[in-house]
Amino acid sequence: MRVGAPSCLAGTALFLGLALSGSAQADWRSEVASRAGESGVVHVVDEQGAVLVALGGEEAFRPASMLKVVTTLLAERYLGMDARFRTEFFLEGDRLIVRGRGDPFLVSEELDRVADALLPLLGGRSLSGVFIDDSFFASDVVVPGVGVSEQPYDALNSATAVNFNTVHVTVSGGQVRSAESQTPLTPLAKAVAIRRGVEGTERVSLSANPGDVRRYASELVAAKLRGKGISVGDAVGAATAPAGSALYVHESSKTVAEVCSAMLIYSNNYVANQVFLAVGQAVHGAPASLEKSRKVARAFVAEHPGLAGLVLVEGSGISYENQATGRALAEALRLFEPHRDLLRQRQGVRHKTGTLKVTKSVAGYLDTRSHGTVRFVISLDGRGSQRRWDIVRLLGEGL
Repeated sequence: MRVGAPSCLAGTALFLGLALSGSAQADWRSEVASRAGESGVVHVVDEQGAVLVALGGEEAFRPASMLKVVTTLLAERYLGMDARFRTEFFLEGDRLIVRGRGDPFLVSEELDRVADALLPLLGGRSLSGVFIDDSFFASDVVVPGVGVSEQPYDALNSATAVNFNTVHVTVSGGQVRSAESQTPLTPLAKAVAIRRGVEGTERVSLSANPGDVRRYASELVAAKLRGKGISVGDAVGAATAPAGSALYVHESSKTVAEVCSAMLIYSNNYVANQVFLAVGQAVHGAPASLEKSRKVARAFVAEHPGLAGLVLVEGSGISYENQATGRALAEALRLFEPHRDLLRQRQGVRHKTGTLKVTKSVAGYLDTRSHGTVRFVISLDGRGSQRRWDIVRLLGEGL
């Protein structure tokens, strides 16, 4: 909710109309103010940074998933858009130890590539099992705003995570099967489906238990290796990777730019916080932690005075503790402009939406007749899902 909002719409319309030239312009500006409501924020600037619409642009509000634009800026600066996440595989006796480094897209298809690479390296060995070294992330990572529901947006962030720490299953007539041809059904996935009472086809988060996260990664890696004819036992658990070189280092098939594009288009909170944690680790070393990442975010904001007003407590926007202003997000869009094609497009408008129970928002780039490409930030109350797009339309017609 915006603090210090005007007490009446008439005053808002008068403020917006200082530069009016004709009744038509006055009408669309008044309509923008009406649809924004008393607590709404509408901030629009042109390519030179001149303010074209200023409704609450200095007032703090919850940015929701619009914050993912800022997380992408952090990734560009501290990870590099051409970089790739890595996962390390060690052999210790008959145990395969996997040390994750936060890859948010360590999915079944990537594990097929891992199994192909490990097949000649294992040389016909029989493994007792697959073990997980999760030490690259701090053990106490709890993202504010993430709950303990079975929804995918509540998936636990961890250094070694497969399939976004979710299982995609189909349950029919008491029978459980994988809903994905590329993903074998593991014992834990079956147990989760039964425990959660899944009916039909559903993707659910594993749990808030790091032990389950490790077990699922172990089981799925083992299943992929068995699929290549490698003998793997059922032993699972936590382990510490041995000193020395890894048997194999897997680089993700996705660049950081591709990871961020998927994060922005699908608004995936889990991926956003994997990236956010990786940024803190890149600057301050392992283990990754939220405080290290917050420290990096604070330093980045301090380096860019136009971003003053941005407060990141996590990287996805799911937390109500995050803060932004219209002016600050408009500046973030200026910095982000070389990557605007990473955003979803709706009727020619590159944009990022934000949704929480208490707010509906959208920010992006709008091509106009008189002002070129403008940057806009709109934040409304929780009933503003359609009104935000009505305002975008009015901006397009008026500017």
